[in-house]
Amino acid sequence: MNYKEWRQQAEQQMVVKGYEPNAIQWFMMDTLQWSRTSLILNEMTPMAESTLKQLNDGLSQLLTGMPVQYVVGQSEFYGRQFKVNSDVLIPRPETEEVVHYFLTQLAAAKVVADIGVGSGAIAITLKAERPELRVIATDISFQALAVARENAQRLQRDITFLQGNALQPLIDQDVRLDGLISNPPYIGEHERTLMDNSVIQYEPHVALFATQEGYQVYAAILRDLPHVMQDGAPVVFEIGFQQGAQLTRMMQQLYPHITPEVINDINGHARIFHFKWTQP
Repeated sequence: MNYKEWRQQAEQQMVVKGYEPNAIQWFMMDTLQWSRTSLILNEMTPMAESTLKQLNDGLSQLLTGMPVQYVVGQSEFYGRQFKVNSDVLIPRPETEEVVHYFLTQLAAAKVVADIGVGSGAIAITLKAERPELRVIATDISFQALAVARENAQRLQRDITFLQGNALQPLIDQDVRLDGLISNPPYIGEHERTLMDNSVIQYEPHVALFATQEGYQVYAAILRDLPHVMQDGAPVVFEIGFQQGAQLTRMMQQLYPHITPEVINDINGHARIFHFKWTQP
């Protein structure tokens, strides 16, 4: 069997199962460490038995609905490869927009924090794009922090990692921030039935779901901002497309002197919640 025959058969099996057949091409490229051009040039080459077994093993996982990023153990974000496993969310392309926007707001910032670091994609990207920054990353999950540390070491970026809930680790160390970014769990339990089954089955629920209809972590962060933020520092959240109005109301109740803005992503969906912090 050659590579083209295997790919066509695998894509057909994915279609029968109701999964995206394009995942096969990405899986082959990652597994074989080939570019798309190499895949095309070698498509008529007979496959070695060891390669056939390797691809079949991965296909078996894909046919269960496992995301291709978990099958190959990595995901691209902002042009860099990050290790991912079931302890961390798969970085989304939409989050790249949030990071880019945050970087445009930092000006002369020195100390910034990523709350809910997950794989480390946001924190490490900030350090890579702005090496002069001191980047602090927190997460409640020890397992997620282990993945983030591994990614930071592999990509040679010096990040301060702290374990704990929301801003508490920063408060405990009397940290003052020139910027804060967070892509926290923001899906309410009532939205579970609307989600793709592969996300529910394979991605960590602690990083997906929040109580208070998805607003619990936002509320915890907002409540403690006076303890960690410098005046004029930007705060940027990634949000669900229907959450902007409620977060604005929460801000008005807590800090009526601050006017936040909700910014759409390239698809026209509300994605970024932003304001400049000033002490009450």
